Amino acid sequence: MERQRFRTPQTMLDTLLQLTRRRLPAAAVAFAMGLATVLSLGPGLTMEATAALDLGESSRGDGPPPLASKQWWDLDRARSCGRLKCSQVVNPHIPLGPGEPKITVAVLASDAEGGAAAAAARVEARATAVATSLKRIASLRENQVEPGSVPSSRRGGGFWLDRRGKPRHPLTPSLAVGVQNRSPVIYLPADEDRNTPQVTLVTLTGPDSIANGLDRQALAQQWKAIFERTLSEALWGASFDRHFPWARWSGALLTLVLGSLGVGLSTRALGQLRRISHSCAQAMEELKSALPEVGQDLQLRRLQGLEQRQRRSRFRLKILQVVRIALAVMAVTITLFIFPETRLAAMALLQQSAGIPLIWIGVILLEGLLIWAVMRRLNRWAEEAQMAQPNSLRPQIRLETNARVIRGGIVIGTTLLGLYFTVLLFGINPEVLAGAGIVAVAVGFLARGLVEDLIGGVRILATDRFAIGDSIAVNGHSGLVEEMNLVQTQLRGAQGEVITIPNGMIRVSENRSKEWSRINFEIDIAWDSDLEQACAVLEGVACALAEDPAWQEQILEQPSLLGVDRLDQSGVRLKLWIRTLPLKQWGVARELRRRLKGAFDAAGIEPGRPQQVLRRP
Repeated sequence: MERQRFRTPQTMLDTLLQLTRRRLPAAAVAFAMGLATVLSLGPGLTMEATAALDLGESSRGDGPPPLASKQWWDLDRARSCGRLKCSQVVNPHIPLGPGEPKITVAVLASDAEGGAAAAAARVEARATAVATSLKRIASLRENQVEPGSVPSSRRGGGFWLDRRGKPRHPLTPSLAVGVQNRSPVIYLPADEDRNTPQVTLVTLTGPDSIANGLDRQALAQQWKAIFERTLSEALWGASFDRHFPWARWSGALLTLVLGSLGVGLSTRALGQLRRISHSCAQAMEELKSALPEVGQDLQLRRLQGLEQRQRRSRFRLKILQVVRIALAVMAVTITLFIFPETRLAAMALLQQSAGIPLIWIGVILLEGLLIWAVMRRLNRWAEEAQMAQPNSLRPQIRLETNARVIRGGIVIGTTLLGLYFTVLLFGINPEVLAGAGIVAVAVGFLARGLVEDLIGGVRILATDRFAIGDSIAVNGHSGLVEEMNLVQTQLRGAQGEVITIPNGMIRVSENRSKEWSRINFEIDIAWDSDLEQACAVLEGVACALAEDPAWQEQILEQPSLLGVDRLDQSGVRLKLWIRTLPLKQWGVARELRRRLKGAFDAAGIEPGRPQQVLRRP
């Protein structure tokens, strides 16, 4: 369409400039400027002009500069593009996909009094004004859409879903490109037949041309085509609603049903994977607690197989958790996208959340890859150690401990990495995160022992001081090592209490179950008992216990009678050593005492008693 030239009176505007130079009150100047604009543009006054006047008032120094009011999730939030501040015009019917031409308005950041915040407010106000004017035009024409305005041959589903293939709607208004103050202006001419006023959409500026990489005339033609296409899509949407008033609600209901079905199926699969992981953990515990019926190398392979199966189930479990959340978000997004009133919210949700599943799937893949590499190296080391010590359980215990500690560290590290990228995806300025370094320094000062604990944990693993399942004594506390990581160690005491000890405080540790355990058996007999008979009975009972099929698997070698260990007023103390499997010494010792009591009673050997001799003076 041929360009038209605006003819607007300048007398009142010149008068307003003179009033401004006299420094009249800001309210009076703003009122006068608004009145002049109304008289100049008449019914063509738009939200863009009003916003520009408001910002112009604030930029004169009579009040604080405007601040950007958009949130980080808003699609038209101001952003930096070089020396400019840019904002995107959003509308439910403007295509925002990759490769689609977009309407990006811009202002110079250096020209705005108040700095970048004032420039951001100005450009956001421009984008909002353009979107509001476009919505106003679409609303005026949508009211004129009738059900019979579309031929029946074009009412198929493919026609309504094809955004590019649909022709121009018959009621689409023709926009015009004019010139005002030597700047191109896109506007809707007044239509007396339809009783519609003139509406100005946007005035193109130099920063707009720089931000879009086109001269202003070419940019005006491109934006005009986008506006007309947007209006046509809005009118086609109104025609669709007139023809099929039930279609959008039916589609939304179907989307929610399918989304709920997908979430339900994924939840069921998650339950199955959790049961598999739990069964693997139980099988590993039973295999470790039971006596090996086969060689230690074969038992190690069984443990490795169970661990690999459990690791695969955990990996699938995490992937499926992300998929379940993604299905729920996708169902909500599609439901919102179906309705034009909520389409912008769907676009914002899609823009902010589309990358989150990709980030966390990448984090899970990285975590799985690191754990696989670490476990591959640990399994190879365990196999070599088992070959060097065929009858030792230590390689299996160290494999479980090192795997659990390193896997926990990898999970924490990758989770923090995922949270960092998620925060960046939400649009939070990295400088804000960098500013949090002061807080990190404060926390590090308060938790200055954390590094010492980490070093202590690495030292414990590297030197094999103890592992999960060992019986140890540390800092006056004793018990079974129930849990440990690079920071702390937890013991389970004899009365069931949990004792937590920071690894940095562990200087000296006593391991009672490394490789093997020993029964240090001592018993006192009376002075008048037959010493040779007592030694023979004690050794005979211990050897019979070692040869008993129910106990011989737990006793590693023949008992060793050391003989008389001490003589005092309580009697004669005999000492016996029995080497057992780790953690089996207490059960064997209890059985030995039970058998020895009966044997001593049958042989007439009395236990030692404290004696005291009284002499007359």
